[in-house]
Amino acid sequence: MDFGTSSARLALVDDRGALVGVRTRAYDDANASVARAWERALFELLEDAMDAEERERCQGVAVDGTSGTVVIVDARDGRALREPYMYNETFPDEVERVRALRNGPGKDSTESASSAACKLSRWFRVDAEGDREHAALLHHADWLAYLLHKKMGMSDFNNALKLGFDPAPGVEAFPGWLRDAPFGYMLPTDVRAPGTSFGVMDADVAKRLGFPSTCEVIAGTTDSVAAFVASKAAESGECATSLGSTLALKLISDTRVDDLSSGVYSHRLNGRWLVGGASNLGGWILRRFFSNDALESLSEKIANEGYVATEDYFDGVMLGFGLSVDEASAIVEKSRPADDAQFVVNILSSIANVEARCYERMRTLGASHGARKVYTAGGGAKNGVWSGMRSKAMGDIPVERSACDEAAYGAALLARQGRKRLSGYI
Repeated sequence: MDFGTSSARLALVDDRGALVGVRTRAYDDANASVARAWERALFELLEDAMDAEERERCQGVAVDGTSGTVVIVDARDGRALREPYMYNETFPDEVERVRALRNGPGKDSTESASSAACKLSRWFRVDAEGDREHAALLHHADWLAYLLHKKMGMSDFNNALKLGFDPAPGVEAFPGWLRDAPFGYMLPTDVRAPGTSFGVMDADVAKRLGFPSTCEVIAGTTDSVAAFVASKAAESGECATSLGSTLALKLISDTRVDDLSSGVYSHRLNGRWLVGGASNLGGWILRRFFSNDALESLSEKIANEGYVATEDYFDGVMLGFGLSVDEASAIVEKSRPADDAQFVVNILSSIANVEARCYERMRTLGASHGARKVYTAGGGAKNGVWSGMRSKAMGDIPVERSACDEAAYGAALLARQGRKRLSGYI
């Protein structure tokens, strides 16, 4: 199950991992409680969107949610004590307070104004009402999974990463300074690897839904990691690029890479590291100048007439989001050729070069491999001309469209992995 910003999606896979179907529920009235909307979508998908036979056969459920979205709950019953702090809410005033608690060298992921740690600090300092003693923090996916298994304090490596959790083998814990903070008692107490079992579904919940008593709730992940899993990239050097409005890049590495100054960090997944970063460049630039129909027509012209790029608009790597929208637009507009097809080629080629440099930067920062194969999701994955440019920019490596770009499919693969006690999702 994937819980996005506007709707929830459920994907079913069979025993072999093949996709059986996808069901969707939009969240209800925008004026209603966000947490309640999530809860209703969860149970509507499990009760109404699945037929009786599917429910009777279901052996595992995993949930992904938006990274950085957190819910403060009453630890005794899981009731949300306030509306969730959303992934894009920032609290700059809390950064210095968190940094002072850490009191260590360098920069830490908890020191982002949108981090779960800053949101926790904010709740404890400003927003807390009533009984603090029994409060707990759960991430978006944690809380939805809790509604199914009813065990407080459970989370996964990926959601807990930006709360300060260290998933390194032999560590797998929150740092001492965070546990010793005034709000340290609110941290998740049982953090498990994605694709491992949280245990069976609560008996009353299973009975209500018509699920077997043996159905297990499996540790999920963040939405972006679930989308990576859906690509089925699984070997070191395999990558997944999401070509949406912006670029999101992830590469499987045998070694961990964390360089916050470069906008690079690593999730742990199935015993290896998922090195990731993002760039502010992406499809939004094309949409600023052309409609979908115009782009389709121009792409056909480019393929037939053999255009080559005459400009490289963007220098450097641009991880960590790089240029602002206005800055990037000004650069391309300044050198816009009269021929629209040439303009499109220049933009596509320039973004392809940035993608190639991003993956190469991950390697130079310490990833065990550079890009060897790239799976692509998002709207840009449909553009064959662009795929060819990207392959060439990265040294003629294979660039393929992901078989499925549904994050819910990735979550379902993790559910299968955990239920069957597999070492990987494929």
